[in-house]
Amino acid sequence: MKIYLVRHGEAEHNVNRNLMAHTHDSRFALTLKGRKQAERTAQFLKDKLTEKAIFYVSPYLRTMQTAQVIYAQVPKTVPFYESPLIREWELGNLYDFNDRPPELKREFKAAGAFYFRYHHGESLADVYLRAALFYNTVIQRLEAQQKYEQLVVVSHAAFIEMLKGFLLNWTVERMSDFKPVENGSVTLVGEIDGQYHAEKIFVPEVD
Repeated sequence: MKIYLVRHGEAEHNVNRNLMAHTHDSRFALTLKGRKQAERTAQFLKDKLTEKAIFYVSPYLRTMQTAQVIYAQVPKTVPFYESPLIREWELGNLYDFNDRPPELKREFKAAGAFYFRYHHGESLADVYLRAALFYNTVIQRLEAQQKYEQLVVVSHAAFIEMLKGFLLNWTVERMSDFKPVENGSVTLVGEIDGQYHAEKIFVPEVD
């Protein structure tokens, strides 16, 4: 089974992260550029997805909007599920980048990027655990069923990288310093001789 990991298109808070101080992360919509990215991604995946595809999507607004554009290209018999397991890394209920107390900065420095848990939020280690749970409860079951040939996961940068880290046995150091995941990009994960491999196969170019 091929696994396509898709990051949502550009969203409002990607342009102005200060919006996160008064709007919950789940409510940010795609920008016009983000919609165009989703359309380019949908066109890229159109010929790769068949009636034997299945979708799992983060319930956040921007991921749902991205997924719906892609889903419009496949037969309506293809299953489409929301999964809170694959939601964005939670940095707190309302996260203000301009109001980070010195004590939190010290704690972050002491704990490190992977283990630091945001107030009312998560650490990357928590996201890693969600990725492991998604693998154990969804991916393994689908692989055992052998009913589907493509799994489309529309999610967020941190979750995508933690899922890759789990599947590819990355070190904590590597996961702590993960590289940016482009909006609308597609990473293909497959298994060869019992080992998972991941390759970024598409990044939408939008002016």
